[in-house]
Amino acid sequence: MARLAKIRHQAASNSLAAARDLSTASKKLYGKLASNQLQLAYANANNAKGVAAYSASSTKSIADAKAQMNGSLNQLTNVVAANHKHVEKRMEVLTGVIHNYNAAGKADRALLKKQIKAMGQDMNKRIVRAVQIGEAKARRVANRARVNLAKTKKALLIEISERVEATADKMFKSIQGNHKTIADNYLSFKAYAVTAGSKITQYVIKGKGKNLSSLGDLLVNTAALSAVTAGKAEGIGAGSSTLPSVFTGKNIKVHNVADKMNGLVNEYSQLCNGVRMRWPMGLGKYLLSKLELSMLKKGVLQVDKVDNHAGNFVFINGRAVGLSNKLNDFQSLAVRMNKYESTLAKLTAHLSGKGRKLNQKPFRANPPQWPGN
Repeated sequence: MARLAKIRHQAASNSLAAARDLSTASKKLYGKLASNQLQLAYANANNAKGVAAYSASSTKSIADAKAQMNGSLNQLTNVVAANHKHVEKRMEVLTGVIHNYNAAGKADRALLKKQIKAMGQDMNKRIVRAVQIGEAKARRVANRARVNLAKTKKALLIEISERVEATADKMFKSIQGNHKTIADNYLSFKAYAVTAGSKITQYVIKGKGKNLSSLGDLLVNTAALSAVTAGKAEGIGAGSSTLPSVFTGKNIKVHNVADKMNGLVNEYSQLCNGVRMRWPMGLGKYLLSKLELSMLKKGVLQVDKVDNHAGNFVFINGRAVGLSNKLNDFQSLAVRMNKYESTLAKLTAHLSGKGRKLNQKPFRANPPQWPGN
């Protein structure tokens, strides 16, 4: 029991930063919905025109809160999924049941199903707890704001909880479908980081590791994985074809075949999680959260001209990471389009198993053995 608790503790600690981000996002969404409901109650007492005016102004803030929650929920789920392999290896040592469904016998398959189900329930518990912590914090604030309102209007906060949880369920269903977008955007991002690797490293070193904040950290660590090819991974289901929905408990179908798309998502999620733990607050946290949102859409790269240079260049889009302008620092780290495309082609080839293999002969040192002096 102690060894099992240690395995689960490691998994929980690994996803702590992502869980806190989801709690913050849930609190923000709940707060926006509660504030919206309260303002509409007051506006409705005045006139219909006030209701329409406030509704229009609040729509964008609620949409932004939902987008933040979607990004945080995707990151937490993917971080937990990326850690599944580590959990499986430690469970193999503990139980003696090898995580290979095709090679396992009938008895071991039944045990594997139980293990996989338990991992799915742990993921569910992690998400539910994070969302409900955020709801509880926001509800306390909302209750104070409604201290003089009728009990019926206070009771409407229960409805807001249901809306937040229904939103979480809807977002959770789309996580598996987002994997292709994340994998494509991450592969492009990795190609840029590898191509601009020496530039980025020198630039970050000049600022004693602080230049570009968390983005510099992420770029340097991504470039360091240039020789690493993502392997096949099982995705968020850990080999199961279904997962329980976050709050309703209804089973949703997930892709249960191991593939390299899931491997790329795992690599990206682990990199982001490591950077997030090193940049727990402030600008670093902000930039990374905006990058994660953009990776669910069109990515963070742009192709454009650079001052005093001919041809097209690839660099990070400042607005895609939450900045209000292009930022000259990103342009100074731009790489030529043809070099970027060459790197991307090599990474894609290695990913598909078509990359060039080195035919190196094994090195052998003949006796006598070196005495170590």
